[in-house]
Amino acid sequence: MNNQHLSRSMHSALRILAFGIGAGLLYPVFNRQWNDLLAVTNGLLIGLFGSLFIIYFEFIYENPLNRKMKFAKKVILKSAAYTIYFAIMIPLVISFTRSIDENISFFTYLTEDFVDKYIVTGRYYTIIFYTLFLCSAVIFTHQLSLKMGHGVLWNFITGKYHRAREEDRIFMFLDLNRSTHIAEKLGEIEYNKLLNMFFFDITDSILNTYGEIYRYVGDEVVVTWPLKRGLRNANCIRTFFLAKQAIRKEREKYLLAYGLLPEFTAGYHCGNVIVGEIGDVKSQIVFNGDVLYTTGTIEKKCKELEVEMLVSANLIKRITLPAIYDMTKAGELTTEAQEKITLYTVKEMELVTS
Repeated sequence: MNNQHLSRSMHSALRILAFGIGAGLLYPVFNRQWNDLLAVTNGLLIGLFGSLFIIYFEFIYENPLNRKMKFAKKVILKSAAYTIYFAIMIPLVISFTRSIDENISFFTYLTEDFVDKYIVTGRYYTIIFYTLFLCSAVIFTHQLSLKMGHGVLWNFITGKYHRAREEDRIFMFLDLNRSTHIAEKLGEIEYNKLLNMFFFDITDSILNTYGEIYRYVGDEVVVTWPLKRGLRNANCIRTFFLAKQAIRKEREKYLLAYGLLPEFTAGYHCGNVIVGEIGDVKSQIVFNGDVLYTTGTIEKKCKELEVEMLVSANLIKRITLPAIYDMTKAGELTTEAQEKITLYTVKEMELVTS
């Protein structure tokens, strides 16, 4: 796991940890047990252990429920899995703390007192229902947020772009090469499967460098970064090379399924855009500005100049490239506004071994 991915996952993990502990501490308050130190302790421990389990399941363990599954099925299965864990963990935690407090055997409390005080009275089922409700709500919201795109749901909730605003952003247009030829060769349905597989395989490369997937347009994906975030550690440029590595890693899968290895080009540009919500029934957060048109034009210039990547001088002069990248001037582009933009291509330097 690289440092960028660790940092991104760490932020998400801390949010889950804070929410879990908070939910655990709130339960004794709702249950009018706020003056019971053991009840508060149990809530804290249950929230802590539950959060750590979810963090492990979501970010460390290669969870088969995380990807490539229908939305509703994923929410139901995850909710069930987490609730089963809590159903087992809660009796253990309560029995452990109560047995210490009452100075009796842990197994005695678990098999006798817990049954009488929690299961027979129904308190246990109330706790499980509370846990199931919270797990389902969190998982549903998290999965919906992923479907809508990084930060989009939160931006809608907070109304960040309810009124249009200006932002400095970096854009990358990444386009699959020879798409028309591939579509004719494979047929529309198989081509759609290939596109889905391709976009799926490069998604982590985008997210791990803090990119935001703005939209998919046919065989093209548009990615954006707030300027500072994209410049930091050359995140925006690294995305392209990480995507190449991701596709090479899956070389055998593509060759076996489609007889080809996807190749792609990318164009980069940065500048000021207007960001705002549009629509009522189907709202979207959209970017408007010449930057988007220019970035698309830069990407199309890749084929003409026979390079994989083109970066505008506007972006190059602001970014500090790591030593592993080699930058060379590739040509110029004249925009509709008759502005001349110098273009550069960036390549990974080959490792020389003795």
